[in-house]
Amino acid sequence: MTDYFPSIPPRKADDLPVSGGHTLYFEECGNPDGLPLVFLHGGPGSGASAKYRRMFDPDVFDLILFDQRGCGRSTPHLSIEANTTAHLIEDIERLREHLGFERWMVFGPSWGSTLALAYAEAFPERVSGLVVEGVFLAQPSDLDWMHGPDGARNVFPDAWADFAAPAPERARKSPRAMMEWCFEQMQAEIADGLTLLRRLDDASVSLEEIRQSTLYRWTEYEDRLSYLDNPPEAVLSGLRARGAEFVAAHSLIEVHYFRNGCFLEPDQLIRNARQLSNIPMHILHSRYDMVCPASAAFRLARACPHAGFDLVTVNGHAMTETTQPILNRIMARMASVVE
Repeated sequence: MTDYFPSIPPRKADDLPVSGGHTLYFEECGNPDGLPLVFLHGGPGSGASAKYRRMFDPDVFDLILFDQRGCGRSTPHLSIEANTTAHLIEDIERLREHLGFERWMVFGPSWGSTLALAYAEAFPERVSGLVVEGVFLAQPSDLDWMHGPDGARNVFPDAWADFAAPAPERARKSPRAMMEWCFEQMQAEIADGLTLLRRLDDASVSLEEIRQSTLYRWTEYEDRLSYLDNPPEAVLSGLRARGAEFVAAHSLIEVHYFRNGCFLEPDQLIRNARQLSNIPMHILHSRYDMVCPASAAFRLARACPHAGFDLVTVNGHAMTETTQPILNRIMARMASVVE
């Protein structure tokens, strides 16, 4: 028994040229006469997967999925040129205009919550409802959480040890130094044609061998933090299924954004939260989220007292069978409010 909706194919899939030489892949799913709903995926750089089509009632919603710049099926793949938060906000609005929606609901998990908040604050008149899950405010403390001495590595010291093992002393001095070193290593791997990472598809390649790739280790570390328990072997199996192109885009684009403060001013999303006061809104977060600590969700709830707030008591960062029934209830309520 599952609380996810049945698997459905897209009604339509297409490409949309946007600025800076980028082209976005997007899908239209569900009911063409339903409530328009755009899903903003996480990462940055994760891309939209078929799983997301199953998270929303296909009879109620006209669901739009798209791959953000540089990842998934959008082109050019792995491009970090003209790839900032401002560009992504521009892309969301361009897509809305292209599809002819006057307004739409916006849902975003993790980095998608950051982007959803930034978009809604920039274009509140275009947002009929807003749901954010696994809230990430992109504060300096949030950006340092996964790699800093006072963050997630105290809860997952084994995962941290595997991630940081090859890093030189200069990279260990601060979270920012680690990001810069990882970025350098990733660029070198990409220049080399992802030679090592492409061996991910070869089942004979061991975990120790594939961990020589910084691109792999970055995503592996986040995946291990994303669940209450996600052993390295399970992560390897999952990432083999998703493939080298996914891992490369997720790691590179995420580091690109993080090392640039996600192209947001410190406290920007909270400072501008008054722009959300007339938008029906709900916050969903899990107490044991080790990627995006729950303190961010509580802070957003204080800044948006009109928003509903559900705290999942036993769940990590990832959207799972535990969070789905709660999301179903939230989306049903939001659909009735928006109508």
